[in-house]
Amino acid sequence: MKLFDLQGNGTNFITEVLAGFTSFFTVSYILTVCPALIGGRGVTTETVYIGMCLACFVGCLIMGLWSNQPFLVVPSVGMTVYFSSALMTDLKLSYHEAMLIATVSGMFFIVLSFAGISGTVFNTLSGSMKNGISAGIGLYIAMVGLQNVGILVKDKSSVWMIGELSYKKTDIFPLIVFLIGLLVLGWCKKIGMPSPPFFAIAASCALVFTGGHIPKLRDLLSIRIRLGEFNPNYGTWYKEGLLKNLTIGIGSLKNRPDMTLKAALILLVTAVVCSVFNMTDTVGVTYAIAKNHGKLDGDGNFGALKNTLMASSVSSTFGTMFGCPTLSVAPESVAGICAQGKSGLTAATAGVLFLLASFFVPVANYIPPSLTASVMVYIGFTMLAAVKEIDCGDIGEGIPSLLTILLIPVTSSIVDGIALGMLLHVLINLCMMKVKAVNPIEIAIVIFFGANYLYF
Repeated sequence: MKLFDLQGNGTNFITEVLAGFTSFFTVSYILTVCPALIGGRGVTTETVYIGMCLACFVGCLIMGLWSNQPFLVVPSVGMTVYFSSALMTDLKLSYHEAMLIATVSGMFFIVLSFAGISGTVFNTLSGSMKNGISAGIGLYIAMVGLQNVGILVKDKSSVWMIGELSYKKTDIFPLIVFLIGLLVLGWCKKIGMPSPPFFAIAASCALVFTGGHIPKLRDLLSIRIRLGEFNPNYGTWYKEGLLKNLTIGIGSLKNRPDMTLKAALILLVTAVVCSVFNMTDTVGVTYAIAKNHGKLDGDGNFGALKNTLMASSVSSTFGTMFGCPTLSVAPESVAGICAQGKSGLTAATAGVLFLLASFFVPVANYIPPSLTASVMVYIGFTMLAAVKEIDCGDIGEGIPSLLTILLIPVTSSIVDGIALGMLLHVLINLCMMKVKAVNPIEIAIVIFFGANYLYF
């Protein structure tokens, strides 16, 4: 296909489609997690779910056709939590008002991306900080995989601990699925088979079905029946989600009795902060993926970074029109790339699957988490290699990188890990009088982060 230049990218149609399936299944859990964070707060969960599916469909198509990169564009869990807590809880905005702020922040992100500022910001970071971000994202993905099979759990005080693995007290079938998936993946790698992650997921899927666990027969029958039906929740989504941030949201903010000039300025600053957070999240993930899969040039730059960021920013803004919070490049895109996905056809394939998923509420209920756990741990393993390139002989570089690596998985937020790592990088180097180690643009970004943590 000339559209995606498959021959020029050294790939073929079947490989790209399989890679798209792999990425979709790996990231499908967000279709359960993200709607649950927002649903029931002035909007139904089904409305948020359909909006996310359609936003992901459009976002992945834009990414595939515009930048021709195998990166999926999906809601960021960290940014969705920020949307829910900072905007809807702390600022007491309604769903539609908060979605309007997300739209404005998306427009700011478009300006930053088209002006080339987004890429410039990340290029100002030191190599150690970039590698710390890559390793931290890898650990985060691996920890999600371990959570999905019960190896890692959080106690009542949110402290990480080993889960109950005794077969007498818990169902260890997901753990068996995980181990078999790892063995299949390792075996495929050893004999040089293409798309090892896809075959690992396929083997795990076969084990789940033959093991008599989920999905049960009646669930499968319900899936078959729904394929021929128009999802009745689309009507609710049309009334609650589609473009309602521009109609209900604008009118609601305009008529609020407490909407003073000061309050309007706070909301404007909040939109800018959201766009900076989204930009940082997207750039960090994009660089980590490019770094891990040899897409950087000799100077450590990613040639397609600007097009990727432009596609992501436009997708994010369009997504808010559908009633979906901020979109960004998914770190789970690495699953498809590990399955030899090299072109935009991988992203486009996943996008079509998101469109199909909109007819199921939610499709993630039919995809057990154990199905992709082995692939997620493998992704973490491959991305952890970036640790070798961190300058541990320099405190100003090593400690901020370490903080970034730790905080991304522990906080389950890529943005918070990067933000606090950058804050520490600036503070340590300035205190050590290493002014040249800190870029003015990095300081400006840190000021935004600091203002957010101190004020909001």
